[in-house]
Amino acid sequence: MSLYLFIALLTFFSACGLLSSDEHGGLLQVTPISAVEVALDIQAPKGADITIERDGQPRFSFRLNRTDTLLYETGLQPVTSYQWKATSSFGRGVTAERQATTLDTTSSNFTWQTFSFGEHSSSVLYGVSIIDENNIWAVGEIHMNDSTGQADSDIYNAVHWDGEGWTLKRIPYFYQGKSFYNPIQTIYSFNENSILFAGNGLIYWNNSEYLPIEISQIMWGPNQINKIWGLSANSFYIAGNNGSIAYYNGQDWQKIETNTELDFYDIHGNPEQRVVAVAAKQSQNSDKEILRIKSNLETKSLPTKPIPFSISGTWFDQSGVTYMVGSRISLKSNINSTVPWKILDKEHIGHPYLFAIDANGLNDMVTAGGYGELFHYNGLEWIKHNQEIIGNLYDIAIKENVAMAVGLDGRKAFITIGKRESYPMKEGKSNDR
Repeated sequence: MSLYLFIALLTFFSACGLLSSDEHGGLLQVTPISAVEVALDIQAPKGADITIERDGQPRFSFRLNRTDTLLYETGLQPVTSYQWKATSSFGRGVTAERQATTLDTTSSNFTWQTFSFGEHSSSVLYGVSIIDENNIWAVGEIHMNDSTGQADSDIYNAVHWDGEGWTLKRIPYFYQGKSFYNPIQTIYSFNENSILFAGNGLIYWNNSEYLPIEISQIMWGPNQINKIWGLSANSFYIAGNNGSIAYYNGQDWQKIETNTELDFYDIHGNPEQRVVAVAAKQSQNSDKEILRIKSNLETKSLPTKPIPFSISGTWFDQSGVTYMVGSRISLKSNINSTVPWKILDKEHIGHPYLFAIDANGLNDMVTAGGYGELFHYNGLEWIKHNQEIIGNLYDIAIKENVAMAVGLDGRKAFITIGKRESYPMKEGKSNDR
């Protein structure tokens, strides 16, 4: 058993007397973050003497020199309930007791199959969406030859798995009533009958046809769309280059003021924690921005220290436990807190650069990045599944027992699919002709 004390500095957000009682759980909050670790958030006035017990045994005692202290207690057992007790000496003394159960572990035993696409030029896939194991999409740009064996001038910008094979697709962009084919940067599916595709424009698939969703050039400009998140086709956000974020309610767009010119690489949300977008300038500098979008569409900049270099992806659950990926993996037990980020040691997970992260839960996460490196977190440890490609994995998704990452291998678009229970995949179809 070990206790890792991580002292976090917070702004003093309330009057001193507010936290002198444990109403609404102010003194102690306990949040399971893995199968072997919980976060203990202590809030009390500066100068209070704090003692911590677990299951009746003393764990730690200290005096607060700030209003908040965050402790990560590690070395616990999976799926085990513990009782914590915190006592503060402030005033007449305050005691809070909390019970929490650590998470279970999941299996990292994936069987991987890989697929490549492209016959000339340089093909690449940027985004992926898993609807179910027999309905999977990936988007990007794929260059194929025509029926005569010559380079086809029209690219394919999507590929679809239907349970039997891969079909190359051309998703049309529209301009002044005319269709054309450009690379697609990202895809977001609400269900099999409601899918958004985006890059240099926005296209909606309604299970019948591809429809353009017009975006005001005055509001959005020429900025590329990099990511989408939303609850339905009538309520979603787009995030892109040069500090661009906008919200669509099914009829009208509203520009969201971000006060940054960094490029937004990811956006994620849930009904409990709302929406968070992350921005940086990859390969240019270490500037970064984490932006929370409130229900009224106003924004709040969240702390980034001590995250090193740039960031590119985020994921968080309903409890607010948040992960950021980029040059390193960074963790925070409460997305709303201003405590510094906990940076995962390289001895736990070493990697060149991670572009994307997704999860079924805090004990079932995947992340992927440079040189084909792909990791699964099972609640206990990060397991590497190196794809051994000459290139990068730019996006990754996991849904139930299926994980999929996409990118490029040399000059070909690359897909790797992992399944925790083996199931056959037939050879992919060459295209949709």
